[in-house]
Amino acid sequence: MATSRKKALEYAYALLERPRAHLRVELAQVSDGVVLRHQGRVLTRVYLNRSGMNAAAAMAEALGVPIPPAGESVSTLASTGLLYRVLSISQIDFRNEAAFEFAASLVEEAIDMQRGGSASNQAE
Repeated sequence: MATSRKKALEYAYALLERPRAHLRVELAQVSDGVVLRHQGRVLTRVYLNRSGMNAAAAMAEALGVPIPPAGESVSTLASTGLLYRVLSISQIDFRNEAAFEFAASLVEEAIDMQRGGSASNQAE
């Protein structure tokens, strides 16, 4: 399965090469974890383990959606910049304590992006 995740990420990063303001993506809980899809193609996946579920929670928060129940999905619009952060979150190893702080900063950036660049960007 590592190959399929690698291929998914290769497709995802190729998709991000052309910046766009709105891409429809779908977060789905499948039998072995959580996947993020665009037009039916998997962009990234995290597995049903402690690290993967922490990543799934952070990905959902960054996208502004709940983690869907098993077998279901939720759809949202995301910019390529936001997707870049979500893909980064999906690759974090949450067995490392520093991962939580790193993920929190990526989630915060993603939320700021959804708001159109709020207070943290204006203060600089």
